[in-house]
Amino acid sequence: MPNKTIYLASPYGFAEQWKLRLLPEFITKLESMGARVLEPFSRNSDLDFSIPGWANKLAFSNFNDLKGADAIFAIVNGT
Repeated sequence: MPNKTIYLASPYGFAEQWKLRLLPEFITKLESMGARVLEPFSRNSDLDFSIPGWANKLAFSNFNDLKGADAIFAIVNGT
């Protein structure tokens, strides 16, 4: 069976500590099960928030990742 693509939705990218400590654990675990993981915080880390239109670019990036994913893994606890 080919690898499936999973969009990882979580609140953990909003806090630096969680981004560094928790997100990698989830990504590693999903990848160890053969999944390709799309994690929006890392995929959009190069956006320049001082340039007009950044929010539109962010929204389209996330939307395209969602459309291309086979599944969504949502972490719904947290802040």
